[in-house]
Formats: sequence, C-alpha cells, structure tokens
Amino acid sequence: MAPRALPLALGLLATVLLSCGGSGLDVETPLVFQGDPAGAFGTSVAQFGTSDDGWVLVGAPLERGGANETGAIYRCRFQSGRCQKVPVTGPPGAVNSSLGLALAAGDGGVLACGPTSPQACGVNVHLNGFCVHLDSALQPLRRFPDAFPECPKSSMDIAFLIDGSGSIAPHEFNTMKTFIVEVMKRFQGADVQFSLTQFSHLLHDHFDFRTFRRLPNPALLLRSVGQLRGSTYTATAIRHVLRQMFVPGRGARAGARRILIVVTDGEKFGDQLSYSDVIPLAESMAVTRYAIGVGSAFQTPDAQAELLEIASSPGRDHVFRVDNFDALGDIQNQLQEKIFAIEGTQSAHSSSFQLEMAQEGFSALVTPVGVPCWPWGARGGVPGRVLMSSGGS
Repeated sequence: MAPRALPLALGLLATVLLSCGGSGLDVETPLVFQGDPAGAFGTSVAQFGTSDDGWVLVGAPLERGGANETGAIYRCRFQSGRCQKVPVTGPPGAVNSSLGLALAAGDGGVLACGPTSPQACGVNVHLNGFCVHLDSALQPLRRFPDAFPECPKSSMDIAFLIDGSGSIAPHEFNTMKTFIVEVMKRFQGADVQFSLTQFSHLLHDHFDFRTFRRLPNPALLLRSVGQLRGSTYTATAIRHVLRQMFVPGRGARAGARRILIVVTDGEKFGDQLSYSDVIPLAESMAVTRYAIGVGSAFQTPDAQAELLEIASSPGRDHVFRVDNFDALGDIQNQLQEKIFAIEGTQSAHSSSFQLEMAQEGFSALVTPVGVPCWPWGARGGVPGRVLMSSGGS
C-alpha cells in the first residue's frame, strides 16, 4: 500500500509551530529541508523542541534501504538546516514496513511507526505493523509490539464427497482421484485433515479424519479407491457425510473449520431427498460447502442451479465448473485460495488484494502532561503515555 503523497513529498518542508491554542506559519522566510521525492520525504512530520534549539522528524516511507527495507526517518535540525537519517529497527522479521508513515512527538518522546510489514503464513500474506518509542535524544526505549504474532493456526476438517455413478468413465474417475490427491498435497504443512466418501445410489467411506491422521499420505489413501457405479444420490450422500463424518468418533475436531467439497458430473437422479432436506443441516453445523461440476451437463440452467443449491453463498466463491475431468487441474489453485481466504490478507498466488486497514501503527500519538490537542476535542492526557492505533476498514 503506497502512502498518500502530500505536498511535502516534493521535498519542501516549512517550519510549522502547532499548539493547542492555535498555529503559526512563517511564509516570508521559511526554513526548507530537502529530501528525495521518490522516497515520499515529508509524508509525515513531527516537531520536537523550539525553532532556536530543536528539530523536526521527517518520514520517508517509500525510501528504499537495504534488502527488503522500505521507509526511513530523518532528523532535521533548525540551526543547521540539514537532515540526518535516524537508525530505527522494528521487531524481528520486520521488512518493507513503510517506516515513517506515522510519526508523533511530545513530552514523552517520539513514536515512529511502520504499519505495512508483510508476514507470509502459508499461501497468505499478513500485513503487520509496529511502532518504536524514542526518547528526546532519539534513543529507542521500547518497541510496540516486541515481536510479531505467530501465524494464526487455522484448523480445518475437509471432507471430500465424490461422484462414482455410472455416467463417469473409468479413466475420468481416475483423473478425479488424481485431482483429489493433488488438492490434498497443497495443504501439507497446514493444520488440515481430510476424509473421503464416494457416492452413487450406494455410499462408501474410504477414509475418515482419524484414518488420515494415522496415514497422511494422499496417494496411498486413494490408491485402492474403486468406482461404485450406479445412480446419483447427491442429497442423500451430503446428509450422510454431515451426520457420519463430521463427528468426534470419526476424528472431527471441535473448533476446526468444517468444509465439504462435492465433485459430481451431473444432476442428482433417483434420490428421494431434496437439497432443502439437507442443506439446512449443513448451515446449522457451520459447514462451508464447495460444489465442483464437471462436464457438459452443467451447461443447463437447472444443473447450474443445483450447484448453487449445494454450495455455500455467495455462489461465485463456492461453485466451480469445468468442461471435463482433465480440466480439474486448472482449478486447483483457485480452490486452495478460496479455502484459505481470510479477511485482511493477500494471496501469495493471486493478483487480487483484500486489505482491512488494521495494521498496528497506522496512526500514533504521544500525550504530554495535561490535555493534548485532539481533532475531536480535549481528552485527558497521561505523562509520557504513547498511543497508537490501527486504521479503520
């Protein structure tokens, strides 16, 4: 995220004296500090001391430093008119943090913040932030936070439900098995466990979550899976998985996200149950459902409507259609990203960007003794207290 460039980013900074009672601006004989416009020099400014014996702290959040370093803080003295870079380090792992995007100064010292440090967690990139509290000599007193949080542990129980009806050719069934294996491999290293059930007018649980924990090898688990053949009892199969697989006795975990992935080549046929008989149960169990329709059968409006019935809302995020089983490989990335999608993250394998402005240090304040100046009115101050906040989405 690029900070919005102010006129000061052009390298021109005038001495501004601010107080709770008013403001003064010398436009006749301004003191000018020069900085690199490419680094957004002057995006943030914090004054410390007086014009006779003091300086201003200037942020350049786009300045490139060493490897994976973005952002810098400069100390510009009134007497000399020169600026000197201030060494400021964030928590371990802080890179490309846009240091200097937020600055604040007061009797309690200075707060310098960098709110955009990326942290890779699986396929997601979290944007962390930090602030450093400096004393009047610009020596570090404390970092907020001392360390970035660990990647969130998101437990998931994913149940595959695959169509084994007679309309699927043997080689297509094998292609579907390969697809399942490859999807499972993409979650290795994450706190994810799987189960697999096949349906036609018959039902067969090939392995449950407990079995997967004992043998987390996708290829071995699916090697002996054979095709059932027969009719297509999709609604009955969904109810079976909900009732018989997402239970503690089959290895399902309390607190884990529940996900059901249905792969089918056509509309249900011969099934006495309708989706209205089973989807409310899935909703009450908080099971997120993905529907994958394979083949030309899903070109009709009725078949497409059936996928939407199976899947969670909105359909655009939970329904996939491919023309044939060979094309299943084309949606592996998409399916993985949809399952791992978390608000406020950027996918490492996608150009899409969803950002909730919630990084620490997006704005900052150092309160003096007494009542500080606030744009929204006066609030009580605490001597030496530093405040930092996150942006709002």
